[in-house]
Amino acid sequence: MRVSTLKIGQILINSGDITEEQLEEALQKQKTSKKRVADILIEDEIVTEQQVCKALEKQLYIPYIDLDSVKLDEELSGILPEEMAQSKMVLPIEKEGRFLTVAVSDPLDYQGLKDISIATKMKVKPVIAEPSKITAKLREMYAAQKAIDDAKEFLSSQQTKSKAQIEAEEAAANDASANDQPIIRFVNNMIEEAIFSKVSDIHIEPMEKCLRIRFRIDGKLQNYMETSPELIPSVTSRIKFIGNMNIAEKRIPQDGRINYKVAGKEVDFRISVLPSIFGEKIVMRITTSLGMELKKENIGFLPENLEKFNHLIKSNRGIILVTGATGSGKSTTLYTALREVMSEDINIITVEDPVEMIVPGITQVQTNEKAGLTFAAALRSILRQDPDIIMIGEIRDGETAGIASAAAITGHLVLSTLHTYDAPSSVARLIDMGIEPYMVSSALLGIIAQRLVQRLCSNCKEAYEPDENERKALGIPMDEKITLYRKCGCEKCNKKGYKGRIAVHEVMLLTTTIKRAITSGMGTEELRDLAIKEGMIPMKENIRRDVLAGTTSYEIFVETTISND
Repeated sequence: MRVSTLKIGQILINSGDITEEQLEEALQKQKTSKKRVADILIEDEIVTEQQVCKALEKQLYIPYIDLDSVKLDEELSGILPEEMAQSKMVLPIEKEGRFLTVAVSDPLDYQGLKDISIATKMKVKPVIAEPSKITAKLREMYAAQKAIDDAKEFLSSQQTKSKAQIEAEEAAANDASANDQPIIRFVNNMIEEAIFSKVSDIHIEPMEKCLRIRFRIDGKLQNYMETSPELIPSVTSRIKFIGNMNIAEKRIPQDGRINYKVAGKEVDFRISVLPSIFGEKIVMRITTSLGMELKKENIGFLPENLEKFNHLIKSNRGIILVTGATGSGKSTTLYTALREVMSEDINIITVEDPVEMIVPGITQVQTNEKAGLTFAAALRSILRQDPDIIMIGEIRDGETAGIASAAAITGHLVLSTLHTYDAPSSVARLIDMGIEPYMVSSALLGIIAQRLVQRLCSNCKEAYEPDENERKALGIPMDEKITLYRKCGCEKCNKKGYKGRIAVHEVMLLTTTIKRAITSGMGTEELRDLAIKEGMIPMKENIRRDVLAGTTSYEIFVETTISND
């Protein structure tokens, strides 16, 4: 193998990626850590994995490949066993004659490459890729195949068993200790793939001729698998078992929750089971925030709105409402607010239905309607627990709204959600619940309305110059030179053109002027106009700014605002 005489540190210096001082510091750390210099530089976030890969390309004359642009050939999973691929951190990407091209993170692992050559009986050609991308692609290549294989194994085993044996196994739900059972592996693989794909919901749907499983990714349902309907009873029993539900009860809806540990991370699921004509439909909602730390900077606030958010959560009394449709990220915003304000010297208590995210250090109460523990009943008890901050999962009725308002006026900070599209209409909703306008104006601190919109894929979004209609809609002068972006589609975003979502907001602070307007009975539209005059940035303007910044597209702007004008 032809190798450059330059060491990787010098190559990174020559390319301007690091300085002499940074290299020297890494070399000093290497003496005690025994790690490679490149790994130390990556851990300290001085360079990226890609920069190291490109330096290795120059040093070893082995080409670098961006795996985001590679379409996997699922047949290659049969050439190289998964266990070997995972242990050697090697991804098969192309087979041509007797040659097998593999992506590797460590091209100097000659023994590993030799072992793969022996196992596959092929000549191996290495290319360099980032370890994180290899890991992600290995999951993608082998996960679906594992689920299919487990389903086939399960169906094959069922054919040799009597009906009594099958029913007994379903009732027992394949005891949790028996992790080698195919149905357990099938469910585990499905859950793990959902977690790694940053899915918000798993839909397990019994159909007449198949069992359909779909994942909700970035707000859209996508097919994960369709398999034999014979799996329906066993998959249902398994999920009900781990969710602590009644396996024998199949006539009424049930709710449960599980905590699943994968890759050192604990993930909470909320489970809903609903009887249907072909079996029980299951929806598993992942309530743990995946891929996002609960920090206020990560929510997506405009700078002006972040300033208002900070002002609200620093208050020591009053109600802060977060409003929006189901699935608009309201709970994430509430939990983020709680994490921002929690400290050892304040008492925080929540009442929720259900508790969506476990937060260490605060007291969380789960309502139980059958036992009489409603939101209102829980709130009355909470007020006798000397709380500083109360979080109410949702204000659903006048009684809860009244107690929350009274708590806010008597010196508590109350955080809650409401189902309204925009901020000003939340005032009318509270009044409709029976809260007097003077009470609303006295108790409310501010309202944060939000929704989620799709984010353009940063890997493939296409630049263009807006036409006349787009300029008019976005308020861009005809003579101003500006670039917008539209969706394109690549492997990284699964040809969708969008990857991930961003939150857009309008934050209405209850200024003295707005409080007077509410007390006088001002209507929603007039209140909206007044709030804008008082500094509220409308949600439409938030989306417009995201379009101009290239974060989302004009198409999304039209889709999300045209019905609300």
